Formats: sequence, structure tokens, C-alpha cells
Amino acid sequence: MESVAEIRFEDKDLFERWSRVKEDFWGDLKGETLRALKRLLESSLEVEAQDLIGSKRWEHNQGRWTYRNGWYERGLLTGLGYIESLKVPRVRDGGIKWKTIPRYKQRSEDVDEMVIEMFLAGVSTRRVEEVLRPLMGQGAISAGSVSQISKRLDSLVKRFHNRAIRDEYVYLILDGIFLNAKSPAMKKRRCILVAYGVKKDGKREMIDFYLAPKGESQNAWEHFLNKLYYRGLEGKHLRLVVIDGNEGLRNAIELVYPGVEKQRCWAHKLRNVANKVPKKLQDLCINEARDIYKAGSYKEAVWNFKKWAGIWRPVAPEAVECLEGDIEELLNFFACPWEDWKRLRTTNIIERVFREVRRRTRPMSCFQNRESVERIIFAIFYRLNQKWENKPLFKITQNS
Repeated sequence: MESVAEIRFEDKDLFERWSRVKEDFWGDLKGETLRALKRLLESSLEVEAQDLIGSKRWEHNQGRWTYRNGWYERGLLTGLGYIESLKVPRVRDGGIKWKTIPRYKQRSEDVDEMVIEMFLAGVSTRRVEEVLRPLMGQGAISAGSVSQISKRLDSLVKRFHNRAIRDEYVYLILDGIFLNAKSPAMKKRRCILVAYGVKKDGKREMIDFYLAPKGESQNAWEHFLNKLYYRGLEGKHLRLVVIDGNEGLRNAIELVYPGVEKQRCWAHKLRNVANKVPKKLQDLCINEARDIYKAGSYKEAVWNFKKWAGIWRPVAPEAVECLEGDIEELLNFFACPWEDWKRLRTTNIIERVFREVRRRTRPMSCFQNRESVERIIFAIFYRLNQKWENKPLFKITQNS
């Protein structure tokens, strides 16, 4: 007769069984911890009630000044989960100011801190509830609650806008992005002016942003740049400021940083050139124009431009004039170390930041107010600056 069959476990079976053991263990441990926390809070509330009344439960003495009046149940969201049916003592006179759990407090401080950290890390207000649900239970926190908690960032935003700036940037990239936000009367497109800097040690940083009331006007850019200047960014080490084709921005730089060279963005300029070429010839014209900025030296770039202009002037004279008028500022990047050329000839380095902004704001068709716009932009800048803190742009570092 065959003996009892030996039980054999494969690696997969052992892994599944061990996963169930860990899940049961941590589930039981979390439940017990939550129940222990509930008992601790109820005991603390009871001690507070005794100190207030001047008498223990069922104790009679002449020193007491009020009497118990039963208790009521309430809930509290904690970092360990949601505590239901937490018993809170009542007294006849009412109006107790508890130290253990302040009146109307729905969440512990660690929950608010967790939500703030998630918001700064890039989790949208709508997704915070989904993320916290497995940890704290169904309906533990809503998107509206997350929005209310995120308002605590307003003080950090104000501090960010007013902090001192060290004058250690060699490259400055300036551009703007538009988002929809409500005004008292209607939905309005808000322009956010952005300053991206690269320091002498090669580290990059989102320096600041400004919600311009009337788009990318010269006055708006002057206001923004002047504020940066008086906070410390005097531009003593600036080699180059990279911009798009906005004339107001160009004039503002002439006023605030008059001695700094400007680099016009090739991507923006070539789009303008393409619009002045017959559609069937656009690809050919633009591909040949790219040889100008891909040249190995300034002299070669000038030669390539003259060659390109000679070919296309009879075919598309307006396109040649469009490029010719700004060719000097389009070639300023050649004066910088060659390792930096690719990063400096366009504003693409800041466009990648704008892609992150659009990703975070895409689910929000329209912001409720100016403050909500500032909070989300600050959160994105905060996350990027933390991410870049120990990641310098090494090619710029080599010749800085």
C-alpha cells in the first residue's frame, strides 16, 4: 500500500503561500494597531473629561463644577486608517475644547501631510482618493477634501515667489504657457511666464513663474524680470538668454539685462519660415535650413545660410527675409561651449517642462481661480527642482 504521498511545493506555490501569510499577518497587525489607537484616544479623552469635571466616573465630591452627559460617536481619519465609532464624552455645560482631538477635526495631521506630499509628487487631486482607498478604506478622503488640504500650499507659494535668488546662472530660458482659469465674469486664458535657469555648476532650476494679467506683453515680462533682478538675479554671470520670437520679451530683456546676448529659438523661427513657403516645398526648404544651425562653427553656419538664401530667394523671398532679419540672434549660441549648442539653440529645454504642466492640468478643463493655478504650477516646479537637485547638465558643467 502506498504511503502518504509526499507534499512537494514548487517555487511558485511557496511564493503564493508566503504572500498570503504576509497579507494576513499585516492585515491583522494593522487592524489590531487601529483598535489600540482607538482605545488610546478614548482613554485620553476620558482623562481630559475627568480633569475638566474635577471628578472620576461615578465619584461624588464637592469640588466638581459640572456633570457628565453621556457620550457621542464620531470618526477620525488617521495614517493607519479610518477609526469608526470613536466615543467622545459629553458634559452638561457642553463646549469642551479637546486637546486630544480638536472639535470638527476630521483628519489627523499626518494624513494632511501625506496628501500634501502626494500632491507635490505629481498625484492629481482626483487620484489621491484612489491611492488612499486601499490604505484607509472606502470614502476616507474625497477630491474636494484634497483640494481644501492643498490650500495649505499657499504660504509655500508666497515664500517661493519672494525668496532671495543667488546670482549664479549662466543660461536663462524664458517662455510662457497658457491655461484656462475662471475670472469673476467668465473663463479666461491665463498666461504663465516662466524662467528656467542653468547655474555655473551645471545644475538646472525652475527659478520662478508669474501669472500675467494680459498675456506675454512687454509690460508683463518687464514686471517679471525686474522682480527677479531685485531679488538677486542681476545677470552678472549670464552668457545667453534663450527666447522665442516674442517682441515684448525681447524688449524687456534689453531693458533689464541690456548687456546679455539673446538666442532666438530655431524651432519657432523655422515654423514662421515654413508658413512663407509653398506647402509642397516646405519640407525641402526647412530640411535645408537646418544645415545652418547644425554647422560645426559660426563661419560654416554663415556660409550655409548664404548658400540656402541664394537657392530659396527666387522661390520664397519672404521666407528668406524672415530668417535673414534675425540671423544674428539665431547664431549667438555658437559663442558658447560646443557641448551646450544643442540645448541652447531652441527653447525645447523648457518645452519639456510645459509638457509636464499639460499632463498635470489636462484633467482640469478650467481652474477655479488664480490661486489654484499657482498651487499646481508650484507643485510641478517643486517636484522638478527636487528631481534635478543632484543631476547637473554635465555637458554644460565641463566648460562652465
